[in-house]
Amino acid sequence: MDDPFAEQMRSFIMAAEPLNRPEPELLVESDEPAPQTSLLVELEDIVFRLRAFMESSNGDYALGVEMGMQRAADMIENVIKRHGG
Repeated sequence: MDDPFAEQMRSFIMAAEPLNRPEPELLVESDEPAPQTSLLVELEDIVFRLRAFMESSNGDYALGVEMGMQRAADMIENVIKRHGG
């Protein structure tokens, strides 16, 4: 039988997979920059923190955690791009 933690991670990855694919963008010409909402600013801060995270333990566990953080940052960046950030 699978480890419950591994099963939980597998279900998270399957649920989050659609967020990892960027959607096509609708380009609209404008002289004005897109307004930065506080939510987008907070999400950009989260992306920065996820990319900077370093796991204190060693081995495959640490590598998996850090790779997961990078993947989460990628997904959040895709959402920011989709919403004009």
